[in-house]
Amino acid sequence: MNIEMEEIAARLRSIRLSRNLTLADVEAKSHKQLRAVALGSYERGDRTLSVKKAAQLSEFYDVPLSYLLTGRSPTQKAEGEIVIDLRRIKALSISEEKSTPTAQILFSFLFGIIKERQDFNGEILSLRKSDIAFLTITIGCTHEEFTMYLSHNKLLFETKGTSSL
Repeated sequence: MNIEMEEIAARLRSIRLSRNLTLADVEAKSHKQLRAVALGSYERGDRTLSVKKAAQLSEFYDVPLSYLLTGRSPTQKAEGEIVIDLRRIKALSISEEKSTPTAQILFSFLFGIIKERQDFNGEILSLRKSDIAFLTITIGCTHEEFTMYLSHNKLLFETKGTSSL
C-alpha cells in the first residue's frame, strides 16, 4: 500500500472514530449501504476504494470528497489557519446537548481569547497556530481531528464558495 492510500485509510478511520461510530454503527446508520466488513478493509488499506464508494463515504460522513482524498479542508484560509464562527459558538455554548468536555474546553478557551484580545463585537475569530497547538494538546487530538470536530459541529466560518467538512 502506498503512502497516499495509507493516509486515506487513516483518514477514514479517524473520521469514523471522531463521530464515535463503530463499523457496525456505520453499517446500521447507512441502512447497509456501507458494510462493516468492507469499511474495515478500506480503513486498513486492504481493499481498493473506488471513486463511487469514496463519494458515498464522504456524503455519509458529511465531509468533502477532497478532504477525504487529500486531507485538506477547503475552509482553511491558509496552512493551519482556522476561522471560527462566533455566532455559532455563542448559540452552542448555551445548548445543553453540546456540553461535552471537548465543547466546554473549546468554549472556555475561545471566550478567554475574546476577553484577552478585547474583541467583544466580532462575529469571527481567527485561531493562531499557537492557539490550535494548545487546544489540540489540551483536547488530546490531532490538528485534522480538531478541524473535523469544528466542521462537524458547523463552527468554522464559511464564505461563499467554501463548504464545511
